[in-house]
Amino acid sequence: MEPHEHPLSWEALSRIVLMGIALLLIWKALGAVVDVVIALALTASLHPLVHTLHNKTKLPMLISALIVLLLIAIPFFIIGFSIIPQIPQLLSSIDATVNQLPFIGQMFNNFSIVQYMESRSGDIVASSGNILLIISSVIATLVLTFYFVYDYERLLKLFLNIFPYKEKAKLKGLLEEIARVTGQFIRGNVIISCISFIVIFIGLLILKIPLAMPLALIAGVFDLLPLVGSTLGAIPALLVAFSLSPVQGFSVLILFIIYQQVENIYICPAIYNKALNLYPALGFLAVLVGASLFGILGAFLALPVAASIPVVVEYHENYKERHQTPSEIP
Repeated sequence: MEPHEHPLSWEALSRIVLMGIALLLIWKALGAVVDVVIALALTASLHPLVHTLHNKTKLPMLISALIVLLLIAIPFFIIGFSIIPQIPQLLSSIDATVNQLPFIGQMFNNFSIVQYMESRSGDIVASSGNILLIISSVIATLVLTFYFVYDYERLLKLFLNIFPYKEKAKLKGLLEEIARVTGQFIRGNVIISCISFIVIFIGLLILKIPLAMPLALIAGVFDLLPLVGSTLGAIPALLVAFSLSPVQGFSVLILFIIYQQVENIYICPAIYNKALNLYPALGFLAVLVGASLFGILGAFLALPVAASIPVVVEYHENYKERHQTPSEIP
């Protein structure tokens, strides 16, 4: 009689326990994990730019990283400080439009966004601890991104040293492909949002819509969200335009519809260059799942994650083939 072999060994049990402990630690430190994930995604998009600048100019890697980060950050600060003073006027325009619309104004009992925010100013002060936590998280993410970009090659080499020598080349190829897909998506998404901002801003100026700058900026920022962002970003501009006249409202609606069609048919395929080879239904499903699990961040990163899954599956299949014993080979 052959001895019965138990399917679980002590080694397997220890791996399960260690995996459980690791998952528990990740869950406890979820905020820090999110910061690291964002920093890694930003690193994937910024490292090619820093590497190109470093090779072309022969500047030290530290200086190249600082230049790229500053060139990207400065426009955001300029736009932010120019837009913030116009926010009260924008909110007042949206209030007036909503209250003038049939049924909607009665439904919300002449609800005012401005008055609501003024009445909740005490809550904002009370939640100053959470605000400071968010600010510190943003700063930590930016600092991590800088160090990841600066030490990209050394950190990658250090990570690969954990694995067996014969797997390093394959694993490095896997990580580089994931970084390529993620980086190309983020860079492309930012470029598309900038194009959206410029086109909508010019269109609103031509149509003589007030507050064209903040409205176009809102449209551009929302355009970062895949699939649904461009539609959500059009709502404030439509509300302001319809408060002026139905003709201007429908003109702005036509502007957004035409631009969205041009973006979907021509701009996105040209910029992404097939980096995200996903069917539209799968892309929409990925965004829904990502948004339900991790909110806006999940929706933003859902598409590159979904596009990277086939690469990971292929590596896993090849790994199994590479490590088959002679008796397992058919």
